[in-house]
Amino acid sequence: MPLASKLTHDSRFMALFVGPKHSGKTVAACSWMSPSPSTKRMKVLDGDGRIRGILGAPWIDKNRIDYDYYPPRVVSDKTFFDRVNPDLEILLQQIQSGQSPYETYVSDSATAFCKNLILDAIGLTHTTEKGKPSGRRIGTMEMAGPSDYGFDSTGFDAYLSFLRSIPLNVIVTAHVVPVYSKPLKDDSTPDPYAESVVTGEKISLRDKIAANCTLYFDHIFRFDRCVEGGKEKFYVEFISNIACTSFPGFKPGRHDITNVNFRDFVMKKVQETQGT
Repeated sequence: MPLASKLTHDSRFMALFVGPKHSGKTVAACSWMSPSPSTKRMKVLDGDGRIRGILGAPWIDKNRIDYDYYPPRVVSDKTFFDRVNPDLEILLQQIQSGQSPYETYVSDSATAFCKNLILDAIGLTHTTEKGKPSGRRIGTMEMAGPSDYGFDSTGFDAYLSFLRSIPLNVIVTAHVVPVYSKPLKDDSTPDPYAESVVTGEKISLRDKIAANCTLYFDHIFRFDRCVEGGKEKFYVEFISNIACTSFPGFKPGRHDITNVNFRDFVMKKVQETQGT
């Protein structure tokens, strides 16, 4: 029986990286490898088709990253889930046999993963045994229904369960979207006649999936990108309304991570806090 006193902050990294598009999530995730001369590798499930974003990060050892790109089901006879599952089974067999070359698994992104599951479901639930179309349509477009969303939820829960079970570092990325609501009047009630304004943000997943997803991560880091003085800058938050971490010593506020190795940046701060 393991002792809690033996736990360390670098024994396993289980994190959710969130932010708007092009905010540096993929680059940050792909930096989470042991420094050279380690030969351990990283496996990336690329659902967004954004793996090329790491080409602008010379500090990432691209020779140690394997990736599979899974586009949405369009021309393939196999569903997205049917294409992903065999690769996950191979990964699990490698781990169980002690032959896995990987130390980190990156799922990029949860948003694309769930959207692909919905497309899978529509293709499965909207066709009868005789091959005739069924389900709700608007014009020629098939609309998702309750069973499709159930497929999405169940499939993503199964995927998260798999990721929680493997003894690797796990990083999942997800997009965020603004939350709009009516501004408050002087009496603190919403003004029904005013234009809606941005009052927050949420992970770009259905509410139930987003709530369940965030339960399983020790760290949720929130990334952002902006242009300052004509230069592109990247930032991360470790503590905010959406971000949190079990690492000690981190405080609310934005941290500049422009052109730096994100893993090195984080681990340096952890070591400084621990006095090592």
